[in-house]
Amino acid sequence: MPRLLIVGIDGLPPALLERLLSEGRLPALAALARRGCLGVLRSTPNYQSASAWTSLVTGVNPGKHGILHFTNPVRGDYGVAQIDAGARRCPSVWRLLSDAGAKVAALNLPVSFPAEDVRGVMVAGWLCPSLDTVGFTQPPDLAGEIARRFGDYPIHPDVRRHAAAGHFDRAAAAATHGIDVKGRVARWLLERERPDVLGAVFTECDSLQHWCWHILDEGHPEHDASLAERWLDALLGVYEAADRQVAALLDAAGEDVDVLVVSDHGQAPNSGAQVLLRPWLMAAGYLVPRRRSALRRALDRVVSAGFELAKNRAPGRLKALLRSRLPGLQTRAQAGTRAMATDWARTRAWTEAGHVFVNLRGRQPEGVVEPGEECERLLSELEGELASLVDAESGEPVVAATTRGAEEFHGPHADIMPDLLVHWRNERRVTAVRRRGQVIVHPSPPRLPTGAHHPDGTLLAAGPSFRTGVRPVAQSICDVAPTVLHLSGQAVPSYMDGEVMVGLLTPDAAQDVRTVAVNLPTGAANGGAAPDGDEIVARRLRSLGYIE
Repeated sequence: MPRLLIVGIDGLPPALLERLLSEGRLPALAALARRGCLGVLRSTPNYQSASAWTSLVTGVNPGKHGILHFTNPVRGDYGVAQIDAGARRCPSVWRLLSDAGAKVAALNLPVSFPAEDVRGVMVAGWLCPSLDTVGFTQPPDLAGEIARRFGDYPIHPDVRRHAAAGHFDRAAAAATHGIDVKGRVARWLLERERPDVLGAVFTECDSLQHWCWHILDEGHPEHDASLAERWLDALLGVYEAADRQVAALLDAAGEDVDVLVVSDHGQAPNSGAQVLLRPWLMAAGYLVPRRRSALRRALDRVVSAGFELAKNRAPGRLKALLRSRLPGLQTRAQAGTRAMATDWARTRAWTEAGHVFVNLRGRQPEGVVEPGEECERLLSELEGELASLVDAESGEPVVAATTRGAEEFHGPHADIMPDLLVHWRNERRVTAVRRRGQVIVHPSPPRLPTGAHHPDGTLLAAGPSFRTGVRPVAQSICDVAPTVLHLSGQAVPSYMDGEVMVGLLTPDAAQDVRTVAVNLPTGAANGGAAPDGDEIVARRLRSLGYIE
């Protein structure tokens, strides 16, 4: 049986967990908390799932592993590309353990598609389009066996569709079904493979929170008591389902197993102000639009139509070839749907993934801002302007803080990370902001989820290697991989940013922490999605509000 279980509950907020524990709804997690350590797991600087889960399994910050978001900035370009595990530039803990001779089993981790050829088994997460997509499992024939034994295996829960229609019971049922199936598969793999380390992630709680946070959180500015009275028990049943699966995994693993329950981030009300960042940059003159000529728009529409045809009809190998030979095709095709483009020769800053990038000379193709003093002045100016932005209705500031990318990210891929991270206040929904008397709105506001990510996730650690009753203030998400390696008897590579959580370990378990000098892997972090299923994955990203 395994020495270590890693259970991910995506997006689980510490405050919600404490509330459910106090209400007696989560007996398995409560038992772990009584005999172990319960605290905060601090996410990556942008607290997005793609970067956070990747930091959890690599032990490094996004500037080293190269992943910012599910749609990642492309080096030397102004566009973004959907990613998969091929965009990750540091080895996962599963790879390191396998190379050291340990047997592993990993199930449903975000950014794990295509599955790695590990010593053991891997079932990819929801960036995989379907069960019959090559790369869903390693070994490949495991996919068919899962389908035969378990039938419907929902890679991604269909929560948004039900929640948007007001059928919150169906949303809860879809999430619960996903948790139950994945829990059963995880136990089957545990008993069949007998791995040294097993990791399984339940992403359903995060999906639910995105679209139901106004019901789950009494402090939400749009909290609806009547909806809560009708649907709250059904929604909380999703967390109870996760607790049951934790209990079943613990029963299957035996009493001597160490357990890490982790979440990649927490949850908070979604102010919606992030969609006003681009209109504000335009209104303030930092981002300058350029209207394309009628001929150019017509040509771009032709390219866009051809792109859609190829995406829907062309075989995967042809699409992969087109990407490699025509890397700007997708960006050009997306431009064909818009009347406005960006005048990069006059643009100093733009936004992707909710944060700000400087159009830096020598880094961007048409960079206009000089590195050094000019860039520093621009960033200071942007910080001041953002701090002065207020909600047009209440007059309250909308930005809680800004942080510099250069202070948050380091490593060979820090150059594709944001230059300025914007952290929004979440006390109210914002539909318009005021800048020096000018009211700025989104020209066609998208439907946004009611929940957004928060940097503080959950950490729960228990077992023979962990102390009892410790309540750590916060551990970095990068600390998980080094701790897993140490508990598995392995040395920690010197390039990792995280550290072994020795403060949570018993004196015996905290001994003999070893590091080994290893050079940081290098390579371009442009990444890209697998050739098939782009639109399926894009729909999933939209269902969580990650892309418009």
